[in-house]
Amino acid sequence: MIHEDLPPEALLDLPIFPLPGTVLLPRTFISLHIFEPRYRAMMEDCIESYRVMAVAMVDPDAPPDRWDRPALHPIAGVGVLRRSARLPDGRYNIVLEGLARADIRQEHSPTKLYRRAQAQILRDVWPADPATLNPAVTSLRALCSRALTQISPTDSEILEGLNAIQDPSRLADMVAAAAIAEAIERQRALAEPKVLARLELVSGALGAILLSHHDQADDGKKLGWGISPGKA
Repeated sequence: MIHEDLPPEALLDLPIFPLPGTVLLPRTFISLHIFEPRYRAMMEDCIESYRVMAVAMVDPDAPPDRWDRPALHPIAGVGVLRRSARLPDGRYNIVLEGLARADIRQEHSPTKLYRRAQAQILRDVWPADPATLNPAVTSLRALCSRALTQISPTDSEILEGLNAIQDPSRLADMVAAAAIAEAIERQRALAEPKVLARLELVSGALGAILLSHHDQADDGKKLGWGISPGKA
């Protein structure tokens, strides 16, 4: 089922917000500062319509599209505008909540200042036997515990919050958004509809971060946990 805050009509002409190194995963939030004129226009249209847009990561390794625009990763995060503040000079500060994954390859011709697509929702694919997810969930929780122990040994609030998440799909997305610094790894998690594969992907990325952090501990580098704001 499509999230109740994501009307099917909104997907027919979905505004696309291309950003380098930025991924919006379902059930997570990102804050953005918008200052370019074309995206100010997008914000005005978005506020007046469904308050929904896609955040698509720019793919620097792919050739431009047929209109010579930067290539985008084909799977984007679709979010709803939860907060928006228009500044006196026309800039915006906004907060988006991720609602879904979507295929945005069906882009419309460039008749507006910003890019748009007829998007297709990418739904979660669950194994026939949900119990097969249990080992992957247990492994990811254990890695989160190790990571958070290194960051803040006396603060158990984040770990308690993660342990309260019973939905394996949501757990994978939350950990990917908060703990994985490499944007391409977050993009891989976004593009993976199979819940088991996504859990394993996120666990592998977090495990690699922990190993790297252990090897570089003498350099004073700290393991991060959190989502940074962006600009566009």
